[in-house]
Amino acid sequence: MSVDDTLYSGAHWQRFATTDSDEAIDYIRRAYIDVTVRTSNDSDREFGLRTIATELGDVSMSRLSYSTHNRVETAPDGDLNISHAIRGRYALVKDKEEHRLRPGDVFLLLPDDSLGIDFDDVDVFATRLPRALLEEAAGTPDGFSGADLRFESTRPISAELGRHWSATVSYVTHSILSDPILVANPLVTAQARQLLAQTALAVFPNTSLDARLDPGGGVPPRALRRAIAYVDDTADRPVTVAQIAAAAGVHPRALQLAFRRHLGTTPTSYVRTVRLDRAHRDLQNADPSTGVTVTVIAHRWGFTHLGRFSADYRSAYGVSPSQTLRV
Repeated sequence: MSVDDTLYSGAHWQRFATTDSDEAIDYIRRAYIDVTVRTSNDSDREFGLRTIATELGDVSMSRLSYSTHNRVETAPDGDLNISHAIRGRYALVKDKEEHRLRPGDVFLLLPDDSLGIDFDDVDVFATRLPRALLEEAAGTPDGFSGADLRFESTRPISAELGRHWSATVSYVTHSILSDPILVANPLVTAQARQLLAQTALAVFPNTSLDARLDPGGGVPPRALRRAIAYVDDTADRPVTVAQIAAAAGVHPRALQLAFRRHLGTTPTSYVRTVRLDRAHRDLQNADPSTGVTVTVIAHRWGFTHLGRFSADYRSAYGVSPSQTLRV
């Protein structure tokens, strides 16, 4: 496995290697998914497993190289495992239907059904998303009940969407996981987790895509005020639309409609506006001579894309963040 040492640097990346096949299978069961081995190490190549792994809260991301041939059957536990094939040969078998993969393909291991996997000399980047995170992301935007979430295929809806998943993982890996300071920031990690979950729901066929919007009832003004107060009080912590709705005592979908109708925005956009305002205040009050930078303040409030932060800041306040910091 050839890796970029700079990309996978930092104490948050953990390495594991073994030449013992039983030890390797035990590691896969702990880190990814439970499997029953049907055929193991029937090739002439020397066996070896090497991994580099890290976590974003309850989301795990890892690069794995497995140098021999195995046939296994999964015993899923509800979590979602999505992989980007870098090298080697994969075949996924479900109900006698076989899906053969090539390097560059993206696939998932069905979270609620067993699946046969035949793999040989592979290098793969895998992301494991917990069921609770997926249910939250599925239930928030359209009123769909996360308890009804089911994934229906190992393949992306389209090749283009498969590439979108890979691009999203690449962004998280290069822009966040490469920086230990960002990894330790709960606002940044919460946004990255939500981004990965929402992208998974958009890329792979699942029951939430067929859900019909259920607007629910109206939101009284006092509930909207409670929602706004909750955002104002928790802007320095990770927060989801479901949490805001719970604080207001209304359904998430009803809350979204109320924000659009009365404030001309969404709850998520309002959270971003509040955090932008907090960053603005910090820039006004900061002393550049102490080493405080625009980047430090932007990251403090969960803004990882500095170009987008600067554009939004200039649109809101008429000057750049650096101009405010220098005043």
